[in-house]
Amino acid sequence: MINNVNQTILKKDAQGNVIQDSYTGDMTFRGSYTGTNLIYKGFARPGTATSVAKWQIALLTYDGSNNLLSITWPQDTLGHASSEFNFIWDNRAALTYS
Repeated sequence: MINNVNQTILKKDAQGNVIQDSYTGDMTFRGSYTGTNLIYKGFARPGTATSVAKWQIALLTYDGSNNLLSITWPQDTLGHASSEFNFIWDNRAALTYS
């Protein structure tokens, strides 16, 4: 079950009881690499198509020695950096990050 923004993502069993540890461990991961460096990371609920706006995406930036310098988030419709599950994985390179 997915609750409103800023609330935990939980799964429930057939009786409606929360399945313990069902929140962050039940995510699908996608990665986009340049060489050996992870450039984009994305998480969504299992079975989520890469073409729907239900992904959390981040851009990772490295220095010349391949040390991670920063992780930035795509901007939402208001121009604010957002870590919400509101983005399309397939559009990751076209997003603006801050």
